[in-house]
This record gives sequence, structure tokens and C-alpha cells, in this order.
Amino acid sequence: MDKYSAYVIVVYAVTFVLLLGYLVWLWARLKGVRDETGEAPR
Repeated sequence: MDKYSAYVIVVYAVTFVLLLGYLVWLWARLKGVRDETGEAPR
């Protein structure tokens, strides 16, 4: 492993976690809006 491979792994991990967190936040927000409008849950 070269010097930069650890940095690459960390950057990929941080990017993945941020993307996952954003998707979870978006899903929770959409679910909350759907509950507020009284639509039937899927």
C-alpha cells in the first residue's frame, strides 16, 4: 500500500457515509411529509 491509499479509503468512506446520511434524511423527510398530508402508507 502506498502513502495515499489510506487517504483514498478515508475519503471514500466519508463520502459514502455522507451520501447514506443524506438519503436517510431525505427518506425521513419524505415520510414525514407523507404522514402530514394523510396519504396512505405504502
